[in-house]
Amino acid sequence: MSSFISKVKKKLKNGIWYPFYNSFYDKVSVDKKEILLLSRNGLALESNILAILTELSSPEYKDFRKVLAVHKNKKDQVQKKLEHYGLSVDKLLSTELPSYYYHLAKAGWLVTDSTFPGRYVKKEGQTILNVWHGTPLKKMGQDNPEERCITGNVMRILLQSDYLLFPNLYMEEKMAHAYNLPELYQGRVLHEGYPRNCIFFHPEKGAKLKETLGYAGFQLSIYMPTFRGTSDSVEENDYIQLVRDYLSRIDAGLGDRQILLVKLHPFVQSLLTLDSYRHIRPFPEGYDTYEVLNACDVLITDYSSVMYDFASTGRRILLFAYDLEDYQSHRGMYEDVSSYPFPLVRTPEALTEELQKDTGHPDDNFLQKYCTFEQASATSRLCRHVFLGDSVCQTIYMKGTKKKKVLLYAGSLLPNGVTSAFFSMVDQLGPSRCEYYISFRTPSLKDHPETLNKVPEGYHFYPLATEMNLDVLTAIAQLIYLKWGTTAFGIKKRLDKAYKREWQKHFGCVSFDHVVHYDGYENYMIALLEKAPCTRTIWAHSDMEKWIAEKHNPSLPLLKKAYASYDHIISVGEDVRASADHIGGHPEKVQVISNIMDYQKIQGLGKLPVSFDPETETSVPLNKLIEVLESNDKKFINVGRFSSEKGHERLIRAFTRFWKKHPDTWLIIIGGRGDLYERTQALAESSESSSHIILVKYMSNPMPVVKACDLFLLSSFYEGLGLVILEADILGVPAVSCDVNGPHGFMKQYGGTLLPDSEDGLVQGMEMFLEGKIHTMNVDYEKRNQEILKKCNMLFQE
Repeated sequence: MSSFISKVKKKLKNGIWYPFYNSFYDKVSVDKKEILLLSRNGLALESNILAILTELSSPEYKDFRKVLAVHKNKKDQVQKKLEHYGLSVDKLLSTELPSYYYHLAKAGWLVTDSTFPGRYVKKEGQTILNVWHGTPLKKMGQDNPEERCITGNVMRILLQSDYLLFPNLYMEEKMAHAYNLPELYQGRVLHEGYPRNCIFFHPEKGAKLKETLGYAGFQLSIYMPTFRGTSDSVEENDYIQLVRDYLSRIDAGLGDRQILLVKLHPFVQSLLTLDSYRHIRPFPEGYDTYEVLNACDVLITDYSSVMYDFASTGRRILLFAYDLEDYQSHRGMYEDVSSYPFPLVRTPEALTEELQKDTGHPDDNFLQKYCTFEQASATSRLCRHVFLGDSVCQTIYMKGTKKKKVLLYAGSLLPNGVTSAFFSMVDQLGPSRCEYYISFRTPSLKDHPETLNKVPEGYHFYPLATEMNLDVLTAIAQLIYLKWGTTAFGIKKRLDKAYKREWQKHFGCVSFDHVVHYDGYENYMIALLEKAPCTRTIWAHSDMEKWIAEKHNPSLPLLKKAYASYDHIISVGEDVRASADHIGGHPEKVQVISNIMDYQKIQGLGKLPVSFDPETETSVPLNKLIEVLESNDKKFINVGRFSSEKGHERLIRAFTRFWKKHPDTWLIIIGGRGDLYERTQALAESSESSSHIILVKYMSNPMPVVKACDLFLLSSFYEGLGLVILEADILGVPAVSCDVNGPHGFMKQYGGTLLPDSEDGLVQGMEMFLEGKIHTMNVDYEKRNQEILKKCNMLFQE
C-alpha cells in the first residue's frame, strides 16, 4: 500500500511541475549570459562542479550570471561551502521548486556531472557541458545487464551534451560503448584534464592543509571505499558491522605517527561513530574531497574511480579489496584491479602492514593510460574553451560507421506473440547491415532486466526513461482527440506541439535514418514516432479494426492519422492487410512482411525438460502435468494470453462436449499475462470436464509441453498470423484453427486444416483428429525466413 501511495504522490507531483515547465519551455527565452550548474543532481557542491564554479568567479567571467541548483535538504550545507571557499552565485535554487525549471528553460549554459531531470527538454540555443563524475571501473550502461533498461535518462543527456569531457582515452572508450556515443553523439569530445584534479599539481597547498588540520609530520592516509549497500536492511546491517570490525582492527595496527581519515557513504557514516579510535578520524567537515586528498600521503580504496584521479599525485595507492571476486561477479568491472601497480590486500592486518612500506606508487604505464590529459591548468583551459570560445582544448568528434541507423521500438517486451516475433526478427537480421537501436519504455522492463539477454550481440539499446510532459490542458486535448478524433478548438495545434517537444526530449540530438514502431499498439509511441524527421514504419500485428473495436486501444482516430502519415505500414499477413488498408486509406503504403520463425531455436526449446518459473500459476502441480504429458491419453493444447480474443471460453465448452464422449483426453491452456485468467479458471472449474483441464499462467518456455501434446487448437476470434500454429508445426504437432483472419491465408497456403469459426467447429476439429484426418503442414521454414529477411533488409535500408 505504501508503495502505491508513493507512486500516486509522484504522479501528482509530476502533474504539478509539467504545466510550469511546459510554459517556461515555450515562453522563456534562452539567456546566453546565464550558467546553470548542477552537482551530483543537486545533492552536493563538490568535485568538478566546485572547481568550475571557482574558475567562473574569475574576472573574465564577470558578465555571466551563475545559478547553482541544489536539493532543499542540502541548501544550508552548500551555502556553508560557498562561504568557506569565498564563492558566491547569483542564485541558489532548490531543485524542488518551479524556479529550478524556469532556469532550466532559460540558462544558455548548463553544466552537470551527471544528468538533468527526466522532464528536461533541451532548447535551441542551449549549450550543455557534461563533466561526468569519474573514470569508470564498474561496468555501466548497456555494458551492465542490470542497468541496460534504466540508463535512458543518463544516455539522452550525454547525447544532448555539446561537450563531453574525458581526461583519458580509456574513459572515452568505456563511456562511448556504454551509452551509444560512437554512432549517435554529434557534439564535441574534449581531451582535457578533470577540473577537480588540478589541485593535485599544487602539492604545497596540500602540505599547508595538512598542517592546518594538525597532521604535519604524520603519515596521513584516507580510506574511501565503494558503498555496497542494497535494498535489503539485513545485508546493510551486516555491512555496517563489517566496517566497524575492520576499522577496529586497522586502528589496532596503526602506529602513533599514522592517521587514517575515513570518508564513507553518507548512509554508513551516519551510523558509525569514530570517537573511540586512537588513529582514525572522520573526514574534516567543510572541505572538498579533493582538497583533503591533496593533503594525504596514501589513498586506500577498493573499486572507486578516485584511484585514477589520485594517481596524478604520484603518491601511494593501496587496494583493500576484501571481497574482490564477489564484487566482480555481482557488479562487473571493466578491468582486473589485481593487475594494477598497487598492493591488493584482503585483511586489515595486511593493510596496516603494507602501510609501513613504500609501495603502491603509480607507474608510467598507469599514468599514461588513466591520467593522459591531466594538467594544472585544465579548469582554466576548459572554461576558456567552452564559455569564452578560445580553442585551447584538444577537440575530437565521434567517428561511427556509415551504416544506416534504425530505431526499433519493441513495445513492452512482455511474453507474447509480438515479442516472440520481434526477437526472431532481430535474431535473424543481425547487425551487419544497419546499426539497430532497440527501444522500449523503462517501466516495462525495470523488474525484468533479464529480458534483454535474449537480444543477440551487436545490437544497441535506447531506453525511454520518462513519461510524457503532460500538462492539464494538453491532457484534456489528448483525451478528446483519442476518444472522438476532434481536432478543432486548437487541439491539433496543441498536440502537434506537445509531441514535437517529446521527440526533442528523447531524440532531439540524434539523427536516425529510420524509426520503426514494431509493437504498433501504444498511443503515446504512435504519436511520438510520427514526429520523427526520417522514414517511419509501423507494424500491424492483428486485424486492427477488430482489435480496436474490442480493446479500444490504440485510438482509432490516432491510428487513422498515423497510417496516413507514416511512410510504411507493415501487415503480418494478407488476411489482415485489408484492415490496414481501410484504416489508413492509403493501400499503396501497406506491404505484407510475415513473421520470421526461428525454427531451430524452437526445436531446441522443445527438447528441454518441462519446468515452471517462479511466477507461474497453475491448476495442477508440475509433477501432475508431467504425468499427463507422459500418459497415452490424447492431449490438446492452446497457447495464448488469457484475453477475450483468444476464445478460451468457447474452447473449454467445446472440449467439455468432446470429453463426454472421449474421457481419456485432456485440454491444456498455457496463457501469458492476460487479464482473464481468474475468469477462465472459474469456467474450467465449473465445467464437467474440469478434472481433465489444465491451466497454466505464464511459462517462459512452453515448447516442451506443446511438443508432448497431440493436437494444437487455435480458438481465436481473430489474429495477426497466429504464430503459435507455426510453433506447433515446427515441433511436429498437428494444428487446426478456426477460419478467421490471420491464420486463414497461412493455413490455406501450406495445407493446414481450417474449422468453422464456432464452438461446433472446434468439436469437429477434435473429432477429425481422432479420425486421423489432421496432419502437420508442408512448410520450408528456412526458405520462408530468407524471403522475409530479404524484405526486412530492403525496408530498413531505405
